[in-house]
Amino acid sequence: MRIISGFYKGKKIKGGADLSIRPTTDKIKEYIFNILQDFPTDKIVVDVFSGSGNLGLEALSRGAKKIIFVENKLSSIKVLKENIDSLRIPEDKYKIIQSDAIEFIRINKIPIDLCLMDPPFIYPQLQELLNIFFFNDFFNQESLLVVEHEINNPIGKESNLYNILKQKKTGRSLISFLEKRA
Repeated sequence: MRIISGFYKGKKIKGGADLSIRPTTDKIKEYIFNILQDFPTDKIVVDVFSGSGNLGLEALSRGAKKIIFVENKLSSIKVLKENIDSLRIPEDKYKIIQSDAIEFIRINKIPIDLCLMDPPFIYPQLQELLNIFFFNDFFNQESLLVVEHEINNPIGKESNLYNILKQKKTGRSLISFLEKRA
């Protein structure tokens, strides 16, 4: 894996040794950030299910103010820390939180401008997570959520909490861009 664009362009980053982890491919990452364009610049970005930090590190490379990595597995956090160290990222540019995604969303008080979410393909709580996420006040109408999920684990199209701005199918993945409803 590599950083595609920005300050750390071309730098290689490690994936996890755990073969059950499915890192976002460069092709999907490039698609996501081509849609986002300059949106991450000077924004607070949260990378939920961060794994090795692939998406969050890309956002940081493209000018995000700060990245909050949320990951539950210690083995993934170890790889994430190695990637952060190899890129020599200053400590004031990131925070790592070891937490279950739903628990983090329930207790979070940090305003979020952009959330990047790449849950495991077999993640039956996806809709519950999205509902909790959009119900909270830390995410406003100018914020965006980008979620990569399995096409067989779709998100509800009808919601009084969020609008689906764009979706794209690529292989087994569906990339969904969402915003909070007014």
